[in-house]
Amino acid sequence: MKTILITGINGYLGSHLAKRYCKRYQIIGLEYDCVDLYRLKDFNFKVYFSKNGIPEDLFEHNQINIVIHAATFYGKSDESDSQLLYSNTYISQSLLEKAVINKCELFINTDTVLNRFTSAYSLTKKQFTDWLIFYSKIKKIRVVNLELEHFIGPGTSSSNLITLMVQKMLVNEPVIALTKCEQYRDFLYIDDLLRVYDLMLNMYMSFNMYESFGVGSGINTNLKKIFEFIKSQTASLSILDFGAVDYRNDELMVSSVDIAPLKSMGWKAEVSVYDAIKLIIKYESN
Repeated sequence: MKTILITGINGYLGSHLAKRYCKRYQIIGLEYDCVDLYRLKDFNFKVYFSKNGIPEDLFEHNQINIVIHAATFYGKSDESDSQLLYSNTYISQSLLEKAVINKCELFINTDTVLNRFTSAYSLTKKQFTDWLIFYSKIKKIRVVNLELEHFIGPGTSSSNLITLMVQKMLVNEPVIALTKCEQYRDFLYIDDLLRVYDLMLNMYMSFNMYESFGVGSGINTNLKKIFEFIKSQTASLSILDFGAVDYRNDELMVSSVDIAPLKSMGWKAEVSVYDAIKLIIKYESN
């Protein structure tokens, strides 16, 4: 049985991955700091912490074959740029270096489709991607980089845009300040995303040393239309104040992720954004 190290194991994505693979692989977790592992309360995974750097005994005491790097700091909890740089770039690079030294056979990275200069978050993520390319060429570790669109599902935190909007409308927040919401976004349901990781684990030996895949449903939907759908489905009394907030610098107006390579391997999204939203509303209502 091979061993997978999953970073951000108590996060929404990381916990789903750990539960999905625990019968096929030995699972070890890495979290930034000591936290209540509430998403894993029925499981007994060994979890290490990286706030002060990658623990020396993480690789010394475990023969890790595969790393799935799902941890990230989005900058939505008032983290400083330095904190984002430390967590998303420095700690990530340190983990990658140790994976190389300890002869891990695969490093799967969870990246973003955002332009590197959209935010400090996207910049630090892309800086780490540069290290992935470098190490795959020079240090000879096989790397799979997944550039994710927005993934959604029941149980995500309020840092997730769709969950946040559902929560606000369910409690009838009087006015919700928004941009003009002219953007078109690609939203992918969590179960469809997990099947992408399945594909990577099953097929990575046939890949080049560095492969990058765009990951999304392949369908763009207007944000304004989505928010109005949420309001309709929740029968919310909230006023959606479109145009009250300015766009970010280098705002991505239309998603353009290419999922043709995934489709060529037999994968396709199965849950529409509207069906996903209905499931999220049902979960949040309960």
